[in-house]
Amino acid sequence: MTDASLLCIGNLTIDDLVVDGTTTTALGGDALFAALAARRVLADVRMLAPVGTDLPAPLLQAVAGTGIRIEAARPRDGATVRNRVTYAADGSRTWDLLSGEDAFDAMSVFPEDVVPEALDVDGVLVSAMSLRSQLALGPWLREQTARTARPTHTERPRDADHTLVYLDLQEDYVLGNERGLLDLLRTCDVFLPSEVEAVALAGTTDLELAAARFRDAGPDVVVVKTAERGCVVATSRGTVTVPTVAVDPVDSTGAGDAFCGAFAAAHVAGADPEDAARHGAEAARVAIGGHGVAALLAEHGIAASLAEAGGHR
Repeated sequence: MTDASLLCIGNLTIDDLVVDGTTTTALGGDALFAALAARRVLADVRMLAPVGTDLPAPLLQAVAGTGIRIEAARPRDGATVRNRVTYAADGSRTWDLLSGEDAFDAMSVFPEDVVPEALDVDGVLVSAMSLRSQLALGPWLREQTARTARPTHTERPRDADHTLVYLDLQEDYVLGNERGLLDLLRTCDVFLPSEVEAVALAGTTDLELAAARFRDAGPDVVVVKTAERGCVVATSRGTVTVPTVAVDPVDSTGAGDAFCGAFAAAHVAGADPEDAARHGAEAARVAIGGHGVAALLAEHGIAASLAEAGGHR
């Protein structure tokens, strides 16, 4: 681990995981998957995600027990976003957002949630949140981070003297919002879409062409995640495919978020994009080895469920 630092911005959720008829209540959300994966690489990982009035304290304490520094967001009056994930015998799952889209938006991060001290980091990973949140946060964050000069580390990518911004999207809102999202790419240094998002946003199934279009829009590095096939990495040096080792997943939830967290952590610490992608793939393989965040938490010897953490349903 290096002395580089990363802030993971996104959502926290309460997830009811139904496996073989038994329901386990656990913490979830893209910010958590990303931060846990980043902790595999960096000692200084921070997480900023709004929480509702109903979030069980033992679950948040378990996250702090991994060494992740939890940054405070504006207090929210409502409930935390809640999901019900039902797993079938064949490994498939049914995902129900119990709180609704309005609650998801309310529990996303907006500029007023981010205090200046939270940006005293080498990198910021913006995970998928509501469209309104990301369109508001992106330009504001770019302006703030451009003014936040960071000490130059010899191992920093491009010897960057500003806080690097890493961007992930939410595939559900891409279609119909392509123009605004392409404009949003100007606000990040590294863009990390899934294959589905890349195809929808670029309007082509040619991932190399899509990556080139994205780089033309602003980011220096584009990484298109292609699940068990690895990822496509595009930089000024060209485009390469970085393969991964395919494994049978227990649960694919959070794999992309874990990839982004570990990639950003490795990259901000000085790894080149291809090597950072290998860190991302390794974290994703860990993440899919258990239901929800269980496998990533298990690396720290921490239980994932509310019951195991000492709380009550």
